Amino acid sequence: MAFKEAARAAKPTDSGVTRQRLTDERAKSASVRLERITLAPGGAMQFNVSPKSLAWMQLLDGSATFHAYYTDRMTEVNSAFLPPGFIATLTTSQGAALLYAEVPDFMQVHPGSKIDRPLFIVTDWTREAVLASEHDARKRVPLVTPEMCDTTAIKVEMVIFPPGSMAPECHHEGADSFMYVVAGRGTAMTNGQPYPVKQGDLIYCPDRERHALKAADDGEMRFVEFHVPAEFKTVWADPSNFSAWLATHRDIHGFETAIDEKTRKAFRFVFPWVA
Repeated sequence: MAFKEAARAAKPTDSGVTRQRLTDERAKSASVRLERITLAPGGAMQFNVSPKSLAWMQLLDGSATFHAYYTDRMTEVNSAFLPPGFIATLTTSQGAALLYAEVPDFMQVHPGSKIDRPLFIVTDWTREAVLASEHDARKRVPLVTPEMCDTTAIKVEMVIFPPGSMAPECHHEGADSFMYVVAGRGTAMTNGQPYPVKQGDLIYCPDRERHALKAADDGEMRFVEFHVPAEFKTVWADPSNFSAWLATHRDIHGFETAIDEKTRKAFRFVFPWVA
């Protein structure tokens, strides 16, 4: 099913922060909560992740400064994974909007999760290594994976569909899936039902629901895809028509990636999980 961002109520707070829940009761069984959060110029928001939760955020518009164990300026290319018990503040001088995802109880979502010490990480999706489709020009950029963040409770990727490209129909066994359209427009198919989607819309596919996605012919479509948990089985409607992804070891601009996983782990801050 598709949720239209324009139809979702926005709730302002006294601190200049507006929160907009992207799903409703139709997704009550979903294992992740998704919001669009807007900070007014001069606004600030504190993130206080509970010891049972995992969270992730992506800047959608504007710029902000992330204050945690160090200070990091964030723009639309940046996202951050927030482990259990993590406390941080986001401030902005000019205003900013972000996509916020939270898994309220990761151990219930995936009791066997590799989750003992999930890692805090800020990424720039334009400098991460791209996975390229073996059959067409589609691309995926991992943002949260077991290798990057030491958790199997959630998987997050930035996905780029060139004009007119389409993913073959499939369903996932063992995970809920969400796709939030960051740029462009296209058509989502869920259980054979087409839905026009555009920037700001959210597609929700519960476990085992058939789905496919096609970009409009006149422009690129880019979306953030979530799977909760990260470990699942993909079943293709037509086994002869499937997506296969090849490691390129290069970023979206074609440059060699700035950092490999071994180096990343050596420099990344390991945040202790609170039981």
